[in-house]
This record gives sequence, C-alpha cells and structure tokens, in this order.
Amino acid sequence: MAVPLSSTKPLKSVQLDGLVVLKIIKHCRESYPNDVTGQLLGLDDKGALEVTNCFPFPSDGDEDASAQYQLDMMRCLRAVNVDNNTVGWYRSAHLGSFVDQSLIDTQFSYQKSLSAQSVVIIHDVSKSTAQGNLSLRAFRLQDVFMEAYEAKQFTAER
Repeated sequence: MAVPLSSTKPLKSVQLDGLVVLKIIKHCRESYPNDVTGQLLGLDDKGALEVTNCFPFPSDGDEDASAQYQLDMMRCLRAVNVDNNTVGWYRSAHLGSFVDQSLIDTQFSYQKSLSAQSVVIIHDVSKSTAQGNLSLRAFRLQDVFMEAYEAKQFTAER
C-alpha cells in the first residue's frame, strides 16, 4: 500500500554509516565505467533517514535473477538481525551525468510503493577521482513532480 505523500514528515537529513559509504565507493569504482546500482537499508527516524547497510544489485541484466537475489539478501539479513528496511537505492554516475528516464522511473517506483521518504544516493566516480573529493549526493522527487508524473503530465520536453 502506498503512503500518502501529504501525511509524511519532511525529510531533514540523510545519514550514511561509514561502512555504507565504503561499500558504495567500492562497488562503483570496481565497475567503473559501467553504471551500477544497489539497495539502501536503514530506518526513517523523525525526519532523519539513517542508512545503516547496503548491498549491490547484480549487473548481469537478468531481472528475474536480480529480483530473486534481492529477496534472498533481505531474508539473510533478517535472519542475522540486521536492519532490513529498504530506504532507497544508490547509483553510480560519471561527470555529473545521471538524470535519465531510468532514474526517474526507479525513484518514482521507490517513493510510490515503498516510502515517500525513499532516496537515491548518487556517487560520481569520475568527479571523486579527478577532484580528490568524495562526491555523494542524495535526491528525492518532489511531491508536485510525483503527482504530475503519475498523471502522465511529464515528458522530456516539459
């Protein structure tokens, strides 16, 4: 069941555990220049989204195997009593280029079906390497965009 957008508290901050940051960096750098994605796990605590764990998605292109892998990972994490609430996903980027139809579709799906507080973390590998600074950014779709997208009022031209 989808959570109504108007009844949620606004998200004030996203906090990543150090291990999560290291896992995202490692996964993205190992697969560079290919784009990779993964699942973010944690808790939404009064407007602060705490990301406590993550795991990579398989990049073999088989959607059925990928979905089964995600279910198996969630089951294993639950068995060892690790936070297994999905709070979003992460994706690699190159030179600031990351907004595309796939990102919008996936983020819309996360915010609509899982939680309006779901985020996507973007790690720009090339900016991090070239500038020597870690490039991690968190994004969500605004409520107005969610409504327009659901009503099919969004196109690439508008």
